[in-house]
Amino acid sequence: MSFTIETLKEPDIEAAVAIFCYIIDELHAKSLEVERLHFKEMYPAEDVKNRLGDKDCMYLVGKEVDKVVSFLFAWIADGVGNIHWMGVAPEYRKKGYGDKLLEEAIQRFIKKGCYEAKLFTYPAEKAAYDLFQKHGFKETAFVDSRFFGVNIILMVRKITPVPEEHRLKRIVLAGEAGQGIKLMAHAMANILAKLGKEVSLNLVYDAAVRGGNIRAEIVYSDDPIDVPFFEEADIGLQLSKTLDLTVRAKLMLIESSACDAECKRCELRCPASDRIPFEKLAIEQFSSPIFVNMIALGKLLSKIGINIEKVNFAAEFPSQFLNENIKAIRYGYTYKD
Repeated sequence: MSFTIETLKEPDIEAAVAIFCYIIDELHAKSLEVERLHFKEMYPAEDVKNRLGDKDCMYLVGKEVDKVVSFLFAWIADGVGNIHWMGVAPEYRKKGYGDKLLEEAIQRFIKKGCYEAKLFTYPAEKAAYDLFQKHGFKETAFVDSRFFGVNIILMVRKITPVPEEHRLKRIVLAGEAGQGIKLMAHAMANILAKLGKEVSLNLVYDAAVRGGNIRAEIVYSDDPIDVPFFEEADIGLQLSKTLDLTVRAKLMLIESSACDAECKRCELRCPASDRIPFEKLAIEQFSSPIFVNMIALGKLLSKIGINIEKVNFAAEFPSQFLNENIKAIRYGYTYKD
């Protein structure tokens, strides 16, 4: 039988999602149904359809004749090809389809200018681990269940030397006291550290005791960090309704109400797509402005290419409103205006 690999198209979405759901049930057979739903809810057919037009989306399907028998969901972010999920329908295994699908993904990453590819796998899945090793992936971090809720392995395949601009990243979070900037910063720093990064976190407060401004500066790198301070970040987030023009970043996510109805053409570099009504979304989607920071955290994690699907946020946030916080993070992660 002939086997072909194609970019996922709308008529094949239902079949690809069905195999994905089967893979989740297979991998998490011993988990509670609510835990399996956590993964499945990331890929409803309608959301998959909406993502297909995104330039960073790379969803593939493998077909035997005209039938979808395998899939690969990947996303390109900041020069890294992130393979989130892949699988082959059980009756079509042991035919080398997984090899072909994985190698096709790598070749497409190369054409897109990626300098490395990343994925997570489970220690118990020896066949998958061996497959990834065969294709040049090396284990770089073992993350135990205390953080992600399950033991997982981070594997990386180097494609080209890491470009200078990607070796070290600087993030700045800015807002007002009470907006949860400190909580967001600690959560992000912990996630990055657990992914094997060197991380530095500095919190800067103004002189006001209450209602003042707060800024969190995060530096992360694959190498030791020599200077944990910076004048300009690579990515910035501002939640204040009054913009702080002293916060400098190459790319800025901002609370859109700070710009009123129109762009003020200030010095901040924020495309229209990155002026986001965080507070409005929190009220409309979650009936409370307290979820502003979680929506913003989800959007920021998406921007820097962190795969949140396996993150155990229960390890980072207090139990109060935990489910709502997780939903808000997921909402921000996939939000598109």
